[in-house]
Amino acid sequence: MVVRQYIIINIFLLLFFQACTKIVPMNKLTFKDCKAFLNDELFSGKYELVRGDKYILGKVSMGILNNEKTFNKNILIMERKYNSCDSGIQKVFDLNGNKISEGIFSLNKRVGEWKYFTNDSTYFIKY
Repeated sequence: MVVRQYIIINIFLLLFFQACTKIVPMNKLTFKDCKAFLNDELFSGKYELVRGDKYILGKVSMGILNNEKTFNKNILIMERKYNSCDSGIQKVFDLNGNKISEGIFSLNKRVGEWKYFTNDSTYFIKY
């Protein structure tokens, strides 16, 4: 019985802290040497950027960018997962939620082999 109460309390606290996570506007962050800072401290948390119909939501851990999602009118159109500064895996979706391309990016450019999905076919293009 005590173990069950302990588990329930820990789950509640975990959910409570996750729900209290504040999203910071991207213009409040400073990016230097591939690290994100808020008030001269390494930033951990989520940030957002709103540009017209586009909305970008990113996640940073101890100053290092983990992932970034771009939405157009609340529909996911691009997802990036970073494995180092300006490098990682990118997926692009159409406005119906269908994946239209996937591949590796480096310095914000496509590199290596990319997959493109159209109708019932998959095409590969090497960059």
